[in-house]
This record gives sequence, C-alpha cells and structure tokens, in this order.
Amino acid sequence: MRADQLAAQTWDKTESLADTNRRIHDGASGDAELRARANTYVSHLVFGNYPHATPRAGADILEIGSGVGWIMAAMNEHLSARDASPKSIVGLDIAPNMLAKAKERLGERPPYGFQLYDGLKVPFEDRSLDLIYSVACLQHVPRPYVFNLFFEIRRLLRPRGFAVLHFLSTDCLKQQEPLHPWRTEVDNQIRGLEAHWHHFYTEKELRDVLAITGFGYVAVKDDGVGSLVACIGTDPVDEPLPPHDHTESGTWFRVRSRVARLLSSYAANSTGTRFGMRPFSNASFIRRSTPWRPRSP
Repeated sequence: MRADQLAAQTWDKTESLADTNRRIHDGASGDAELRARANTYVSHLVFGNYPHATPRAGADILEIGSGVGWIMAAMNEHLSARDASPKSIVGLDIAPNMLAKAKERLGERPPYGFQLYDGLKVPFEDRSLDLIYSVACLQHVPRPYVFNLFFEIRRLLRPRGFAVLHFLSTDCLKQQEPLHPWRTEVDNQIRGLEAHWHHFYTEKELRDVLAITGFGYVAVKDDGVGSLVACIGTDPVDEPLPPHDHTESGTWFRVRSRVARLLSSYAANSTGTRFGMRPFSNASFIRRSTPWRPRSP
C-alpha cells in the first residue's frame, strides 16, 4: 500500500456523520459552530488573503480534501451572496466514507459534485477549473503526493485561474512537541501506523517548489504562528497586489490560542484528534481595508 493510502485510512471510517464531525473537527460542537468556522475559512483565509483569486459567476471550482463538505457549502454561499454563483463545486477526497457523508449533508444537487481521488491523477480535463482550494488537508498528505498535486493543479487551472492552498509551517513543531513529540510523528510514518500524520513546510520551500513546478504566479503568506497560505496561477498577475503586511492595516490576520486549543484537543483523544484539520477556530481576524470585488474578466 502506498504511503498516501496508509495516511488516508485514518479518515475513512464507517461511522455516523455526527461521530465524524466530533472526531475530525478539533472539538467543534454543533452545526452552527462548524458552519461559522467554514464561513471564516472562505471569507478570511481564502479570499481575505487573496481577493484577486475570486472567480467570476459561473466558475468551476474544486476543493481538495473536502471531507464532509462544510467548506464547499460555505464557498457556495459566499460567492452566491456576491452575484458570483458558481457553476460547480466539486469535492475531491481519497476517503470514500468522507464523500458519502458529504453527499448525505449536501445532497447530489447543483452546484455540488463529488469525486473519489486515487491519490495520483485528478480525473478532470486539462484547463477545466477556475478555482482550486484546500484548507487544512495537505498537511496530512505525504509530501511527494502533495508535490504531484501541484503538477495536477497546474494542468487543471484555466488561464487566469488560481489555487489557494493552506499548509502547516515548521513553526508548529515547538508547540506540538509537548503533547505529540516529533519522534512519535516520525515513527508513525516510518512504521505505517494508522494515525494522523502531519507534514510541515517553510515559506521559502513552497515558493521554490511551486516556481520550479512551472506556475507563472506564486505568492505565499506566513502568519508566524504555524500556518502558510499559498496562491498560485499559471499566468503572471498583471495587477498590483497588496504588500505582505502583518499589521492591522494589512491583509493578513492574527491567530489567538490556536495551537493551544489544537494540542489540548489532540491530548484529549488518544486516537488522535485531527490536529490542524480545522485551524483558526479561535482566531481574531484583521479585516481588509478594501472592499471585496469580483475578479474582472
């Protein structure tokens, strides 16, 4: 069995939707909290950092690692409320049981679609997508398979399309160490144990790897406390972008008590609550000073 398939076993459980929500969402309780969290990811993490990634109405969109579909629904609501309703939002997941629960939640109705992923090739035509995004998923995927996904994303994006991708940074390692030692993390992966695997990146590494993969536009933002968010496109962006700014006038946000909550959640569950799967749940966001606007043709 390949490493990515071993890693995926943790997520592919036969259990109720309610049990899955409790297990993978870092202690979040109830639909209202999960919905609010997903809305925050879309409005702040994806488009708050990269407003130029906002697609026009009628876009084809893919979420990598869609789980039970909370962020898919939030994406649809966010864009529809801004006269940019998508044509399709497809959830891509390697775990059949996750896709089944997403279908249970959202139903098989437009704009939603669901696609099982074999871990190697995304089954879509070249240049068929306007937006690809992934939140708190790629950190659980073995790194060569993430790098392969970068090539797939480059193949799938239409001209002037963007991908916005979230990663854990190496800043997480110190905070994780007291409750989930690095030695244990490495052992779990070497031995192929069923556990929540985590992979960490640096800003420079992502910039270098994404550039050599062939993207014409690469931007990476580091929040300084454990998360990286990258935006990539096949074509150079010909409009001025906001500066990388961590101040209150900037486009980034502060995170408060994030690591503490995630680690305490991990420690509370010996089977390994999905560390980092739903970050920023206790976040204090800095709002953008400029209004949202759809990307021009």
